[in-house]
Amino acid sequence: MQKSLFQNLNVPDWGELLRQDGPSFTSAMLAGLLAHGFAFSNKLVNADEIATLFGKGVTAGSGRWGLELSRLLFPDISMPWIYGILCLLFLSTASCLLLRVLKIHTPLLRLLLPALIVSFPAQTATFSYMFTSPSYALAFLLAAAALALTEGEGRWRFLLGGVLLVVSVGTYQAYISLVSSVYLLLMIQRLLERESTAKEVLAYGLRRLAFLAGTLLVYYGVTLLALKLLGGHFETYGVEKNRSLVLRTAVAYSAFLHIFTRGYFGFIPTAWSRILHGLCALGPALLLLRWLLGEQPWSKRGLLLLCLFLLPLSIDCIYLIAELGVIYSPVMFGFVSVYLLAAVVVESDREASSRFLRSLLAASLALITLFNVYLANKAYLKMYLDYENAFAFYTGIAAQLRMTEGFEADSKIAILGEASTGLSHSPELDLGELVGPSRDLVNVYTREIFLQRYVGFDVSFADLEEKRMLQERDEVKQMPAYPNYGFIQNVGDYIVVKLG
Repeated sequence: MQKSLFQNLNVPDWGELLRQDGPSFTSAMLAGLLAHGFAFSNKLVNADEIATLFGKGVTAGSGRWGLELSRLLFPDISMPWIYGILCLLFLSTASCLLLRVLKIHTPLLRLLLPALIVSFPAQTATFSYMFTSPSYALAFLLAAAALALTEGEGRWRFLLGGVLLVVSVGTYQAYISLVSSVYLLLMIQRLLERESTAKEVLAYGLRRLAFLAGTLLVYYGVTLLALKLLGGHFETYGVEKNRSLVLRTAVAYSAFLHIFTRGYFGFIPTAWSRILHGLCALGPALLLLRWLLGEQPWSKRGLLLLCLFLLPLSIDCIYLIAELGVIYSPVMFGFVSVYLLAAVVVESDREASSRFLRSLLAASLALITLFNVYLANKAYLKMYLDYENAFAFYTGIAAQLRMTEGFEADSKIAILGEASTGLSHSPELDLGELVGPSRDLVNVYTREIFLQRYVGFDVSFADLEEKRMLQERDEVKQMPAYPNYGFIQNVGDYIVVKLG
């Protein structure tokens, strides 16, 4: 029985894996080190990372019970080097699996696509949250493995693929968009093949839709069970309740368009980047147009146009359930399907006349990857300088607090307002709409924890209610704000630091 199971899974031998996927895997690892190596060799932080240096954040309450399971593999200590290397191993392996699923055989594309996926800006943003990065990278690998399993024959493959996808979504829900988008790409790939009929492709798509629906249903049941066992409750924060489904759909398409035109999520932030993406789309667009104008059955043409129309909605499907305020760069990793679509279209056309278009795509992907590498290093440099600035800022605050008359070890400190002066800003390091790195670390909601853990100033701080009470007192309102003399004063039983 065990032998039969592995025969059905059709697991290739290691020699075949190394021969076919070795160059792709190596390309992804090298690109990952070039893009993210600085984040692995330095302890960079954002607002959330400061608070969860020894944790996984909100787990089952946000539907991410897989984070609880991942504690068995990744201890609750945010360790950038080992977690970074593990992430690259998972992401590189997942990229190779995607190449297999989509049957990408062109050697240059097999080198470029994994490098682009690993250096994609959404992954750069994810590494700002190093405490969950290995869990999310493993979830990405599980999603890719689920795709690989379900593209074979056999009930066992679908069952195991469903289990892996449930755990993947239970760790990070965003990767469901990648899976659904790849299924659409596989439908497009089948439509471009002469031997496939529209009826066969539609049946394939409906089966995959049923698989995704069943997986999400199981995920929801497991989530409720996890909450019951852990004694928690489901966090409804960030769940869209006010907009109709029609409006959410319209917003999803609008956001997809604005990724290209307005730099949403920081994926295409500059005019040069838009030009590169335009060149990347030119070849596939011309090939698709030629196919549509050729002698194809109208049923296949119509189904292809439907798949192309649904792809942006699949990539942005998070808009159907989440509020706009919680949709940020790491959630949109499914956008890599745009590059995979270009590869699928070019791969399907083997005419000699298309050689130039294939070369144009390869050159565009190479330059976009290089752009991503530079963007990642720019982001990490900003995070490094922000940390140095915050450390110097709060080291000075701690020194002045110690010199304040009446300061004792058990004094309660109240930090009020936000500093607007005395901060170091570098417009050259503007990241646009890339969300992950904090705007600055001085004014983050976790600044008290920063003082305790990173500055070594372990004192008691006023809670939210106490701060509100102090802000209403006349003597606090009359206090000068940082950096003016007197921005630190004794007010009742508190030492107040008025930053702004």
